[in-house]
Amino acid sequence: MAHDPRRAAQARADQIRAFTRELDALGADDVVHLSPEQEAAVTAHHERLLAALARDFDVDRSEREGQLSRGLRIASVLGAAALVAALTALVQRVWGWLGLPAQVTLLTAFPLAALAGVHIAAERERTRYVAGLFALVACGSAWFAMGMIVKLLDLPASELLLWPAAGFGVAVAVSYGFRLVLALSLTVLVMAGASVFFAAGGVPWPTLFERLEPVACTAFVVLAMARHLGPLGEGFDAAARRTGLILGLGALLLLANVRGVSLLAYAPGTSMALYQSVFVPVAVGLLWRALRSSDTAGSAIVATALALFLFVRYVDWFWDRLPAWGFFLVLAGVAFAGIAILRRARRRAGTT
Repeated sequence: MAHDPRRAAQARADQIRAFTRELDALGADDVVHLSPEQEAAVTAHHERLLAALARDFDVDRSEREGQLSRGLRIASVLGAAALVAALTALVQRVWGWLGLPAQVTLLTAFPLAALAGVHIAAERERTRYVAGLFALVACGSAWFAMGMIVKLLDLPASELLLWPAAGFGVAVAVSYGFRLVLALSLTVLVMAGASVFFAAGGVPWPTLFERLEPVACTAFVVLAMARHLGPLGEGFDAAARRTGLILGLGALLLLANVRGVSLLAYAPGTSMALYQSVFVPVAVGLLWRALRSSDTAGSAIVATALALFLFVRYVDWFWDRLPAWGFFLVLAGVAFAGIAILRRARRRAGTT
């Protein structure tokens, strides 16, 4: 797996903070007491180490700094979205004044300038928040440019555009180690893979948003291939796994609960019943696998999807059959039962 020095440095800083808290707790419980000389030596060593890590890798040395870093990541995403929106508005503002060559040049200049920003920021900024912002802008403006150029040249809106769009994003993500960019690009890749099914049958590719089986199948292929993406960048396997889980379970959840989104040549109610019978074992199997592998985020995604499915099914089956107090009482009982089952599964997973 690719090694990210900054993430390794942050893990070491987190380890030091955890060690300090645990040592304080052991002292409070009268389990271990260091001599004043030992305590001073350990504290001085940790302070020197944290100062070096902060100087070389700009790590978060406290929980407060960690919260601020998370805020910076959110601000980077919002800033990228705002910048892409600004570029879109600018293009629309000056569009009518430009000829075709100038229009194409303007559209291609935005992602190229953003890529230059990614490289410059990545070279000068250790945290890569600004580089990440430029990477999102590069992908967003490139996808916008592809769509606009097709429109300018009066070309058909082909599903083939999805493949270079996904490839561009994956290339940026792999080059600089951006997991969010990878997740977005894999989402586009899932759409591209699903579109092949419809294009091969002569059906307009946007039908993939109306008939969801190809999306679900392609997402689960991404989920199965996620472990092979680890060597491309640290955390890429986890990002791909979560993307596959969200898209695959999301599509399967809609197939099980929404009429008219299935390709199956059955009555809508029959198709829904079939996918309802499929959803539960698939979700339980994925949840068990996530718990056994200590994948906290994956467990949360699967558990949320399963909870939504059970809630929708419960409302559909019993809303008109039970009084309000009985409806919510049974719902609370189901929630407590789910908590008990998950706790037991977690304990078993931890002992294997």
